[in-house]
Amino acid sequence: MLFPLNTPLGSPRECLISDPLCFPQHFLGLFLGLCTSALPLTMGSFSLYSINSTCTEAGNFDMANVTGEIEFAIRYVFKACTLEVCIKACKNLAYGEEKKKCNPYAKTYLLPDKSSRSKRKTAVKKNTVDPAFHETLKYKIDYSQLETRRLQISVWHSETLKRRVFLGEVVVPLASWNFEDNSTQSFSWYQLKAKSEKPEDNLVQYNGELLVCAKLILPSQSKKCQEEEDQASADGQLHIVVLGAKNLPVMRCGGTLNSFVKGCLTLPDQRQIRQKSPVLKKETCPQWKHLFVFDGVTPSQLRQSCLDLAVWDQASFGSNDRFLGGARLSTKPSGTWYSDPQSKLQWQKTLSSPNIWIDITLMLHSNTDT
Repeated sequence: MLFPLNTPLGSPRECLISDPLCFPQHFLGLFLGLCTSALPLTMGSFSLYSINSTCTEAGNFDMANVTGEIEFAIRYVFKACTLEVCIKACKNLAYGEEKKKCNPYAKTYLLPDKSSRSKRKTAVKKNTVDPAFHETLKYKIDYSQLETRRLQISVWHSETLKRRVFLGEVVVPLASWNFEDNSTQSFSWYQLKAKSEKPEDNLVQYNGELLVCAKLILPSQSKKCQEEEDQASADGQLHIVVLGAKNLPVMRCGGTLNSFVKGCLTLPDQRQIRQKSPVLKKETCPQWKHLFVFDGVTPSQLRQSCLDLAVWDQASFGSNDRFLGGARLSTKPSGTWYSDPQSKLQWQKTLSSPNIWIDITLMLHSNTDT
């Protein structure tokens, strides 16, 4: 049996959101746009699941003595929700080979995602240490997610036999970049730097995104007095609608997943309330539209609790299910679970604004204690 989201207290707890009349319209808009934005916009010379890219990021490359500079500009197109990285030129690059040969190209990643989904690269320029690229590399990404990302721009020499030589890089923390200031959108020269001994590998690994909606339901009399401490003990319900996910790591040869979501609310007394969504089979961009309901919780409890959401791929033939990525919603330090600043603010808003739906986009990571 199916129940709408406005199911009263004490009613059954399962809900598959299939009727537009019982699901807020702006959630449907978010949900319908989820898969259309799953694939990046304008990939240029991007090659999906490039073996060469995997090898270079794993350390299978040579390194030259880093010299020179790179000229680029960064801008965000708000109407299109697109980050544009305009690579203009390099100068005074190091030679990639002893024979004073250099075939440079530029490559970008939106860290912490170092998968092929995040890779963009320019064309290779032959026999020059002063290449002119004049290319724009684009990422389809919500503006709210930029503060959790760093833009890595690296320059490489394309050698024969698919060997690559690292020529230098620049890493830009996007959280401190003012995209609304026109002066920051102009081209500037940046000094190329060598790879640090401990590069971005100590960042959490990006495993996609999970879109949910959250609402804390309190009795009406508690809402009027929510500022008072004695009302923080009023029992309520926490509703979490698991809409869908995108950019999940695909582990099957056929390129699809049989995915589901586990939810675990850990209360201050270490009591755990668990929920699980249905399995969606053969989907790379799963859309569960499933409701989790956590009963008998109070605002004061939730401020000391944590909600863990994890996406799994159901295994077959008795094998263990595969963990795809997880995220934590909590106002407390997250331990080995990763909680990005934006989702933490959205979670705080959920707890401080009862009976109102809050949209939350969670970055999934493999760095968890599941």
